[in-house]
Amino acid sequence: MELYIITALLVVYIITVLSVSKFHRRKIWTLAFITAFTMTSIAIFFIRGDSQDVMLTTNQFNWYYFVYLFGMVSIALGLLNLWIYREPLWDMLFSNHIEDDD
Repeated sequence: MELYIITALLVVYIITVLSVSKFHRRKIWTLAFITAFTMTSIAIFFIRGDSQDVMLTTNQFNWYYFVYLFGMVSIALGLLNLWIYREPLWDMLFSNHIEDDD
């Protein structure tokens, strides 16, 4: 399943490289990253709040622990990066940029 998603994203990226300007390509993929980051954050918080599976096996417990741990680390780093790069992101997402050929 993951290979299909990666292949589809690669094809979409190639299409955007061939048909869209560099500024708009960055804008599209930055918005896609922010959307994926938000959806992952919400999903991790739902994993944390779900208490139906009280009796987990050791393997399941390890898996959920690492998913939750690294998910929370990525959320923290993502929020930190959003704060650090807030001005360039704001300019990129909300400006009407006329691209000059570099």
